[in-house]
Amino acid sequence: MISGLSRDPSHVSASASAAVARAALVAVALGSLMVALDVTALNVALPSIGHAFAVSIDRLQWIAGAYTLVFATLLLAAGSASDRLGARGTYVAGLIIFMGTSIACGGAPGIGALIAARAAQGLGAAVMLPSSMALLTAAYPDPAQRTRTIALWGGISAIGLVAGPVVGGLLCELAGWRAIFYLNAPFCLVAIGASLRCGERRAAHVRAFDPYGVALSAVALAAIMFALIEAPVLGWRAPVIVTTLAVGVTAAAALVAFELRVAEPMLPPQLFASPAFGASVGVAFLQTFAYFGTLFVLPIALQVHGGEPLAVSLRLAPMTITTGVAATFSGRLAEAFGARRVMALGMLAGAVGALVSYLSGMAPRPLVLAAVLLGMGGATLPLIVASALAEVPSERAGIASGVVNAARQSGGVLGIACLGALMNNDRVDARLALLVIAAAFCGAAVLSFARLNHPTRTVPSAGA
Repeated sequence: MISGLSRDPSHVSASASAAVARAALVAVALGSLMVALDVTALNVALPSIGHAFAVSIDRLQWIAGAYTLVFATLLLAAGSASDRLGARGTYVAGLIIFMGTSIACGGAPGIGALIAARAAQGLGAAVMLPSSMALLTAAYPDPAQRTRTIALWGGISAIGLVAGPVVGGLLCELAGWRAIFYLNAPFCLVAIGASLRCGERRAAHVRAFDPYGVALSAVALAAIMFALIEAPVLGWRAPVIVTTLAVGVTAAAALVAFELRVAEPMLPPQLFASPAFGASVGVAFLQTFAYFGTLFVLPIALQVHGGEPLAVSLRLAPMTITTGVAATFSGRLAEAFGARRVMALGMLAGAVGALVSYLSGMAPRPLVLAAVLLGMGGATLPLIVASALAEVPSERAGIASGVVNAARQSGGVLGIACLGALMNNDRVDARLALLVIAAAFCGAAVLSFARLNHPTRTVPSAGA
C-alpha cells in the first residue's frame, strides 16, 4: 500500500464535522440575512406602499403586524416540531414556504392581498427560526464556540439590517417596492442548498405530540397579539378588544395549567427553572420592542418630514452598520467582559440614543450619534439568544429558541402597535415614541444587570 494514500480516520471525521458546521452556519446566516433584509427594506418602503394603495398608517401597521402576528403565534409550535421532526427538514420546509409567500407578496394586487401574503410569510419565518438555532446548537456543541458562532451569525445576519434600508430605498426608486419581496427568492434557494449539506441530529427521546399545548399557545398568542395591534385604533374598551383579550388570557392560563399536568408538554415548565433563562425571555421582549420600534418609527417620521426613501436610508445607515459590526464582535466582548455586562451596556447605549434623537428633534448631525448608540442596543440580540440556549440541553434547543423568539416577536408587535398609535396623528410626531423606546431599552438594561445576581443553572435534560 502506498503510504501517501493513507488517511487518518480521525482527521477525516474532524474535517467532515467542520464542513457540516460551516454549512449549518451558512444556511442559518443566509436565512436570517434574508429576513432582516426584508424587514428593514420594507420599513423604508411603507410610505411608498401606503401611497400606492392609498391607505393610512393604521393599515400600514398590519403589513408588519400580520407577519409578526403569525410569526409569534406559531413559534412555540414550530420549536416543538423542530425538536420532534428534526431541525434540517423543518428548516428547509420553512425556507420553501418563505420563498413562495415572498413571491406572493410581490405580486399582491391590493392591500388586503399583501397583508394576507405577509401573514403566510410569517408562517415560513416561524418554521425557520427555531430550527435554525437548533441546527447551530447541534453543529457547535461546545458552549464557548457556540457563543462565538451565534455572535458571528448575528453579525452576518445584521448585514441585512445594514443593507436593508439602502436596498429598500434603491429598489423603491428604481424598480418599485415589489422588488423587495422578489429579492428573497435567490437567498432562499442558496440557503436550501446549504441546509441539505447539514447533518440531521434528533434527540434520543422524542417527546410525544402535544395537540392541546399547540392549540392553546396559538390561540393565546394570536388573541393577545391581535388585541395589541388593534386596540390603539379601536380603543381599549371596544367590545372586540375586551373579548379578544379575555380569550387570550383564558387560553394562556389554560396552557399553563395543562402543561403542568401533561406527561410530555410542548412547553416544558423546567425551562423556567433557570432564572437566567426567564430573564433572557424578558430581555428579548424589551429589546425587540425598542429596536424594532425604532426601525418602524424613524423611517416614517423622517419621510413624512420631507425625506426621500434613499436619503432616509442613508441617514439610518450608521445605526444598522453599528448593529452589524458590534454584533459580529459581541462574542469576543462577552468572553472578555461577561455577556450580561455587555448586554446591559448595549441596552443603555440604545436608551441614550433614543434620548439624543428626542432632544435634537432628529436633526441630521445629532442623529448620526443617536443612530450609532441605537445600533449598539440592537447588537445585543446574539448574546440574548446565546444566553438563553446556554441554559438548556441540546434536545430542547428548538422549543427554547421558540420561547425566546416568541417573546421577541411579541415585543415587536407591541412596539409597532403602541408606537404607531403614538405617531398616528396629522403631524406624525415621533417624540413621545422615542421616549417610550428609551424606557424599553432601560428596562432591558436593568433586567440584564439583575441577571448578574443569579447563578447559571442548566435546565434538566428530557431524561432527567
